[in-house]
Amino acid sequence: MPLLLPPRPMKAVAGEVPDGEEWAFEVKWDGMRVTSLLGGGEDVARSSNGIDVLARFPELHLLGEHLGDHKVALDGEVVALDDTGRSDFARLQPRMQATSARAATRHSTEVAVNYVVFDLLAVGDLPTIDLPYLERRRLLTDLLEDGPNWLVPAHRVGGGADLFAAAARAGLEGIMAKRIDSPYLPDRRSQSWRKCKVKRRQEFVVGGWTNGEGARSSTLGALHIGYHDPAAPGRPLRYAGKVGSGFSDAVLEDLRSRLEPIRIAGCPFEPVPPLERKSTHTWVEPTVVVEVEFSNWTEVGSVRHPVLVGVHLDKDSRQVTREPI
Repeated sequence: MPLLLPPRPMKAVAGEVPDGEEWAFEVKWDGMRVTSLLGGGEDVARSSNGIDVLARFPELHLLGEHLGDHKVALDGEVVALDDTGRSDFARLQPRMQATSARAATRHSTEVAVNYVVFDLLAVGDLPTIDLPYLERRRLLTDLLEDGPNWLVPAHRVGGGADLFAAAARAGLEGIMAKRIDSPYLPDRRSQSWRKCKVKRRQEFVVGGWTNGEGARSSTLGALHIGYHDPAAPGRPLRYAGKVGSGFSDAVLEDLRSRLEPIRIAGCPFEPVPPLERKSTHTWVEPTVVVEVEFSNWTEVGSVRHPVLVGVHLDKDSRQVTREPI
């Protein structure tokens, strides 16, 4: 039976770079995860939480046109590249936030995107998810070469430590490690895939904000952030501190527009964290997800030296947990 919608993507666990020839390695791209059905005259593209993103990234139609009558299901990352060819999540923000084709077209003149395709999930009516990783990659590279708005990145078997070192030197986020015999498991997190990060960085849930001071007195000062604890009944939201750096004027405006309508009376964190009395604290429903870079965790469980990287529109806040160090 043909796929009517692209499946939700397979997910990785965070971990160290594994050894051995049973692992393949790829560069970790910094963008929005998108699974798609392209070609055959009708294109579909979904974020990892099932949102239709085709209007935001009309460049995907170019790949659909290239495929012609051949309909395929793909997994990849939509990225915005900087002048050095590195993916830049902050640069992608205006494109992620464009909810109409008109807005996406307007922003596309300023920020172009590429679809980095790294997995093949079906060809026509034939699913490929049960095939091992290396076989899916072989079929993918036989099917696609790099195009004007899409890339098929290289992978290597073994040599993960060398690739990780190269990623660190290049200032990349990290690498992905995937077992060469692993099938594709839609909507599941698997130990067969690992994300190995050069920098400490992860998603957090926004639980509130403090009012700004000085030049930011009319807007947000810092975000209260946290993560869900899957080991506790009800998966409570644990406090991870505040992030007040990395905000552009556009991001501040966007965050304020998202957070104002979801104000709540009580603090969503369990337990309620100690709060500075000099600040005004506003609480919100824990539904907005942000990406934060930080140096390490403190002994009391807060992030040290946090910097906001961007806002995630493609993440389910209920699935955000603390990643292992």
